[in-house]
Amino acid sequence: MPIPVIVIVGPTAVGKSAFAVHVARMFDTEIISADSMQIYCGMSIGVAAPSPEELAMVRHHCVGIIDPHEPFSAADFARMALKVVHDLNVRGKIPVVVGGSGLYVRALVDGLFPGPPADKLLRLRLEETAAEKGNEHLYERLRAVDPTYAEKIHPNDLRRIVRALEVYELTGTPISELHRMYRDAKPDLAVTFIGLERDRQDLYRRIDERVERMFERGLLEEVADLLEREYGDDIDRIRPLGYPEAKAYLLGETDLDDAKDRMQRNSRRYAKRQHTWFRADPRIRWFRFRPDEETGDYAGQICRVVGLQGKG
Repeated sequence: MPIPVIVIVGPTAVGKSAFAVHVARMFDTEIISADSMQIYCGMSIGVAAPSPEELAMVRHHCVGIIDPHEPFSAADFARMALKVVHDLNVRGKIPVVVGGSGLYVRALVDGLFPGPPADKLLRLRLEETAAEKGNEHLYERLRAVDPTYAEKIHPNDLRRIVRALEVYELTGTPISELHRMYRDAKPDLAVTFIGLERDRQDLYRRIDERVERMFERGLLEEVADLLEREYGDDIDRIRPLGYPEAKAYLLGETDLDDAKDRMQRNSRRYAKRQHTWFRADPRIRWFRFRPDEETGDYAGQICRVVGLQGKG
């Protein structure tokens, strides 16, 4: 039988964490954070990790457990989170997944295409062949090794043609066959999607206020500690929201007001990208909140609307 899972998504600062805690308490269950930054230890203020109060009320998984030095991918998250999903299911609990990292959510509920990493030299060689002999030449090569995939793409879609030929040369398997294998290996989950959103101006106001609170709570001290522990290069690599801006201030490359302004601006842009990503998924049922409404106050009502019945 498919494993039931509740997935709560939406842009940053919309109120997902508070909503998820209320839902988890209703179902007497635990939360899996699908946030690509909350996974790292040593970062809590700037990534808006669950508060100590929230952690005390509900057990959270995938929060603060990976060293910033360590490589970590959406596939790693999916494997880790799926283990928690199965464990909770064995204990008769419905997992609550919450987060704004669309790729992490997709990796868990839909699986990830198991293609090989890009081979820059091979890709360059294929692109040079296209430049010399035309896209049609590469397309005919693709038709010869993978007619199923070739039928699905345009003869001038060079990016997909190159990737398909690259996958075939690296694995010896047509990309259409790998896609079929990927579909067969998808986790068997029965997912209820809940999307939270707000009016743009209200959301931007909440983002700006959150940034101010982060600085008040000690974001600069948190980033200074990371720099002291030689995580500066990791900040540049994983680029968690707010940390590059705080780092620039601590290194004397900008002033405090500019660091705050850039953090607020980048957070608003990130929220827009999140909204665009999630809005493209027709499985998500959306609920819009007014400026005076806290998301947690409506957890029970929304769960009933989407057909979920809690334990209390």
